[in-house]
Amino acid sequence: MKTKIILLVAIGFMTLNIQAQRVVALHSPTNGVQFFADDHPFQTAYAAAVDNDTIYLPGGSMLMPAVFEKKLTIYGAGHYPSATTATYPTKLSGDFTLSDEADGFYLEGVEITGNLVFQDNESINNVTIKRCKIDGSYGINIQGDRTNPAENNVFIENIIHTLRITNLLNSQFFNNIIERTVNEARNITFLNNDFIHNGSAYGYVIGYANGCMFKNNVFRKHYEDYRICQGAGTSTWSYNIFVSANPTLGSNPVTSNNYQVNPWTDIFVNVADVDNFDYNSDYHLQDPTTYVGDDATPVGIYGGYYPWKTESIPVNPHISSENISNTSDSNGMIHIDMNVHAQDR
Repeated sequence: MKTKIILLVAIGFMTLNIQAQRVVALHSPTNGVQFFADDHPFQTAYAAAVDNDTIYLPGGSMLMPAVFEKKLTIYGAGHYPSATTATYPTKLSGDFTLSDEADGFYLEGVEITGNLVFQDNESINNVTIKRCKIDGSYGINIQGDRTNPAENNVFIENIIHTLRITNLLNSQFFNNIIERTVNEARNITFLNNDFIHNGSAYGYVIGYANGCMFKNNVFRKHYEDYRICQGAGTSTWSYNIFVSANPTLGSNPVTSNNYQVNPWTDIFVNVADVDNFDYNSDYHLQDPTTYVGDDATPVGIYGGYYPWKTESIPVNPHISSENISNTSDSNGMIHIDMNVHAQDR
């Protein structure tokens, strides 16, 4: 009960950023709860944090630490405009960079204006990135020669501009929307993702894939629609939607139970012919009962283990509305009316 009360107090302080200074809450199992409201509260909270602490970020734009070198859990207020009218989206300016001391890091509910970066040739493992929007031109940027790979990392329900993941191995992408291309992928599992790149600017969706499993995904590519994956790598492809009946899938692909939907406009309920994600689009399948995956749930982001959550609301308590008086009453009290909703996933 004490932890719940502290968290609600933190949420109350955080929503005041709309009318006052932004407040970042740091919850530590060993050092208790602290609030930071200086010019750069996220950086200050990070400096005070130790491994296994949790940081709660308010809405609004803020600067980040240059590099994250601790095992932390970080929650934002979310990135969907329609879900963050009371708080504003949590927007982090620049690149979000992890070092090999950040094993076990967890991030949910933020928009990153730059890239999510794993430092080159560093073994950064057991990281979870969930319900984030990653806008940078490199998107998720995990580079290296695989002599010291990053492994066992999970990416769930994110909007990702691009994947540059040469140093990522034995990891999973569940229910993400991937806007552009994947430079290469090795021993990666892709389940229930939407690859919305239409191919008009770049030849292939995936530059190279070897030892990967592509299952229950949607590939919207319709410009030169047969060019999905190039290179000599061999991967397995099943229960995916393609626009072409004979897409290029690398060398000697193992294929089964894939679908063709042509024209591509028959795939989604309402999606514009652009590569970038659009908050006003509807990525549900027009025919979810016909195009099902191996688990009998719809192909794409609304099926599988992690079906896309409406408005990508993070798992921490969500503020749906607030009303804060501009003046105090005769007793010096300020009226605050706030609706906060617990999340079950």
